[in-house]
Parts: sequence; C-alpha cells; structure tokens
Amino acid sequence: MRTKTLLLTAALGVACAATTMAQVYSVNAVGYVNTALAKGWNMISNPLQNQQANTVATLLAGVPAGTMAYKFTNGSYEPANIYDPDLGGWSDTAQTCLPGEGLFVNVPSAVTVTFVGEVLQGDLVTALVKGWNIASSKVPQTGKLQTDLNFPAAAGQIFYTYNAAQQKYDPQWAYDPDLGGWAPEEPTIPVGGAFWVQAPAATSWTRTFHVN
Repeated sequence: MRTKTLLLTAALGVACAATTMAQVYSVNAVGYVNTALAKGWNMISNPLQNQQANTVATLLAGVPAGTMAYKFTNGSYEPANIYDPDLGGWSDTAQTCLPGEGLFVNVPSAVTVTFVGEVLQGDLVTALVKGWNIASSKVPQTGKLQTDLNFPAAAGQIFYTYNAAQQKYDPQWAYDPDLGGWAPEEPTIPVGGAFWVQAPAATSWTRTFHVN
C-alpha cells in the first residue's frame, strides 16, 4: 500500500460581533488522500472525517467488483462486506470505518481510492479493548507510533503491520520497558495505514491535535 497526501488546506473564518467587537475564530482543515491498493490484501484506515458518511460504500467508491472488506470489532471479524455491482453494490451498505479504526481489504486488481474529508482536531480518543485490535491514527500524519503519534505504549503490547507489496505480515514489534522499550525498533505508521495491536488491558489512545 502506498499512501500520498495530495492536498491539505486550512480555511479560517472570522465572525465579528458588532456590539462587543469580539472575534470568534473557526478553523477547519479539509483535503483528500489518495491510497494505492495493491492486488490482494491491504490493511488500511480512513484518515479523514468524511462529511457525507464514513461508510465503506462511500469510502471505497470505485473499487473493482469482487472487492472484500473485513472489519475487526470487539475481538472478532464482522461478516465479509463484498462489492458486487451486479447485485446492487456492497453487501453491507451500513458498515463504517471511522478514523482510528482499520480494515483488511482484498482487491482483485490494483486500484487507487480517494478519501475526502476533514482533519479531526482537538482531544482525539481511540478506545482499545483487551486483546487484539485493528487501530490507526485519527490524524492523517506519518510518524513513529509512540514518539510522533502519542500511542500509549505499555509493557506486553505486540504489534503487526501488513506488507501489501509482499502480501505478508512484517516482523513482529513488541514493547517492553524492562528491555529498553521497542524491539526490534519503534514502528512507523504511514498516512492511511492501520496495524494490529494486542493489548494486555483495555486502554485509550489519546492525542491532542490542532492544525494551527
């Protein structure tokens, strides 16, 4: 999977209250991200808050017939969501993929999907259950998982990322503060990427983020 951020713009709106001369500022950052999917399996995320709907049917518009999307929720996979235009489109039109979540997607041929929406800002929280989770950054930013993306690394956590080019998992990452922290190294997560994490206990991934 190759992900490229093509556009990120910040729009600043100013409203004046005539009686008090006070100013109220509202900042919204919107843009789009092109994510290239390799033929076969890909592990991806939704990097932007879609202003229409964060459904798989909206987010993965334009994929080839036979595409399958799998979502892992509360310790198990949801039924496969299959795209078949001859049968009306996606088998589960209500299935969502929110920023902070992730999907396994299998495509019959390589394709590029475009995510359009708003960059989430403020205090961003992703809840992780005890056991296995597919997670992603709620902010469309490449970075080291703990150092840059503020992931709450804790003893006993195990991580996996999927290499779409090679159609296999990358070597396991683990975190153990008693052994110096990350082994073999701290993973870097790309924009639009997702990863597996096995959490010894339920926790929350919290990050405060503002464009300006």
